[in-house]
Amino acid sequence: MRAGLLLALILLAGCAGEKLAPAPAAGVDLSGHWKLNIADSDDPLRLGQALDSVGNPAANAGQTGGRGGRGGRGGGQGGGAGAAGPGFGQPIGAPLDASAVNEILQWPGRDLEITQLAGVAAFESDNDKRIYQPTQPGRKKTKHGTHRVVGWSGSTLVIQIYPDDDRPQYEEHYELSTDGQRLVQLVLIKSGRMTGFSMSRVWDRAQ
Repeated sequence: MRAGLLLALILLAGCAGEKLAPAPAAGVDLSGHWKLNIADSDDPLRLGQALDSVGNPAANAGQTGGRGGRGGRGGGQGGGAGAAGPGFGQPIGAPLDASAVNEILQWPGRDLEITQLAGVAAFESDNDKRIYQPTQPGRKKTKHGTHRVVGWSGSTLVIQIYPDDDRPQYEEHYELSTDGQRLVQLVLIKSGRMTGFSMSRVWDRAQ
C-alpha cells in the first residue's frame, strides 16, 4: 500500500510544468464522498508547528518533529525542524511564509465531497465549496487567491494559485489511486523562502 502511495506521489510531482488540458483522461472521475486517512497523511498541525519553529526559533526552542507524523516528503523521520527537507534548514527571519503555508494546509478537511462533470470539479468540505473549472489559457480571479489556473494533466487535477501579496505561490494536485478507492493530494510550494516544500494527504472512498 505504501509503495503504491509513493508511486502516486512521484506521478503527481511529475505533472509540474506540463501544459494543462481542459479535461482529464478518459474515464477519470474524482466524484465521491471521501474520508481523510490520517495514518497515511502528513499532519498539517504538526507541519505548521515545525514551520513556526523555523520562522521563530527563539520562541520554539527545543521543539522537534519532522514533516507530519511520518516525516513527510523530503523530511527525516522524527527529525528536528532544522534537519528536514527543502526550506526547513534555511533561515526565514519572519514567520510569514510559515503562517501562510500553515493556512494552505488546512483545506480540504477530514470530510470531502467531490462532484465532477467533464473537466469541472466541485469540492465541498467544512462548509466551504470551491468550484475548479479549467481556466487555460489565462488566469482567473478567486477569493482564495488573486489568480488561479485550473486544468488537467492526464488523470491529475492541477490547481495553481498565484496570490497578489507576500503569500507563496503553490499548486495542488489530486489523483485517484489505481483501484479508484483512494484520493491522493499533493501540495507544492512554488515561491518564497519555502520553495520546494511539499505535503501529501490521502482520502479513502466512503462506503
